[in-house]
Order: sequence, then C-alpha cells, then structure tokens
Amino acid sequence: MVRCVMSSIIESLLPLVYRIIAAAIVIIVVWAITRLLTKILQLFFKTVEAEYIVRISELFKLLLYFVAAIIAANIIAPEIQVFSVLLLVIGLAVVFMFYDVLRNIGAELYVRYRNIVRRGDWIEIEGLNIHVLDFDSLGLWGETPRSEKVFVPYVKVLNSIITNRLTLLGLVTRVQVLVPTTYNVDNAKNAIAQAVKSIEEELATEPEIMYSGSSGDASTFIVELRVVNYRKLGKIIETLEKEIRNLIPEAKIKT
Repeated sequence: MVRCVMSSIIESLLPLVYRIIAAAIVIIVVWAITRLLTKILQLFFKTVEAEYIVRISELFKLLLYFVAAIIAANIIAPEIQVFSVLLLVIGLAVVFMFYDVLRNIGAELYVRYRNIVRRGDWIEIEGLNIHVLDFDSLGLWGETPRSEKVFVPYVKVLNSIITNRLTLLGLVTRVQVLVPTTYNVDNAKNAIAQAVKSIEEELATEPEIMYSGSSGDASTFIVELRVVNYRKLGKIIETLEKEIRNLIPEAKIKT
C-alpha cells in the first residue's frame, strides 16, 4: 500500500522534476552567455567606445534574463493561470534587480538628448562649480576651479537643481569671502573691491560685491564675477585669493 502511494507520488512529481531540470538548463546557458557577452560585443563593435559596449551589454543582459525567465516559467508551469502569476513575479523581480541600471539609463537619455548639460559648460550643482569635461555611460566628469576631478551620476544631475553659469557674456561665478568680524564691514568691502581690480581685465562686466551677513566670528561677502575666458578661471580665482589675503590675511575664500 505504502509502495503504491510512494510510486504514484513519484510518478506525479517526475514531470515537474523534468521541467525544473529543463528550466535550469535554460537559465545556466543564458548565464554562460551573459558572462561572455561583453567580449562577444567587443568582437562585433571594435570601433565603438568601451563605455557604449558596457551600456549595450547591460541592455542585452537585461533582455536575455527576461527572456530566460519567461521560457523557464513556461516550462515549469505551462498552465496559463500559473504562468501569468509567475510572469508577473518574474517581471517585478527583474525590474527590482535592475532598478538602478534602468533608472540611470533613463536619466542619461534625458540629460544627454535634451542637452541639459553639454561639454564645456560650467554648472553649479549643490553649491559646487563644475566645468563639464566629458560623459560616460554612468555620469559626467568635470573639474572644479581648483582643478579637482569630479564625477556626477546622471541620476544626481536629474534630481538636482542645476545652474548653467556659461552665458553669452561669459562665465558667471561666485566667490564667497569670509572676513573676521574684527574688520569693519565697509572697510572689508572696500578691500575686496580693491583686490578685484587686479582681475578687471578678465571680466566682461563690473563685478558685484554683496554683504550677506555675519555668523559667529565671520562676515560673509559674495563676489559675483562674469569671466570672459572660462579656461582662465582657475588662474583668476588664484590671483583674486592672493590679492584678498594680501589686504586681509585672515580672510577665507570659498568657490
């Protein structure tokens, strides 16, 4: 009696086991292909930049995983109702697994094809001035006025307020000057104005010097400059900083 029951259970489970094995073979084959996918694409697209090969590879992997999941689900559960439920679960799982990739690809397409930011632009993002140098598959590379390298993901660009400082009259940049409160506000402002005269020939318009208030032991001044040649920005800031410190040794300069 027990043998008959066990035999019937095994017989009923065998088709499912065979289907699971077949589905596993499909998944293993697809996994092996994705491991070699980048090298295969490099053979076919020899003249294409490596960053685009990586992007194409990610998209193909996503497609292959999705197709493999559908085939595996169809093998394991050919019944339409069960297959529909499995397909929904698999679709949600794939989206969750590749959420960051899909999000960044979407952000890249929007940023690059809408020309929100272009090579050569000077942008301000979260208070940081960045000269945009290049783009890759994950984000943009830039440089600060102090020649510091900066990488900004496309998602960050899309989720931040960006100010493009490059205008027809030149590059607009702001320099923050912190002066000890022991200095009179008017005297400090005049000293900054005197320091700005050393870079006047590099400016498209008259600079603006604004007093924004005092906090603690420092008074804050904002110097707005419209630079004619943005390529000389680093040198201009360096000269201005030197001149300000000659007049106010305790001053702190932020860009």
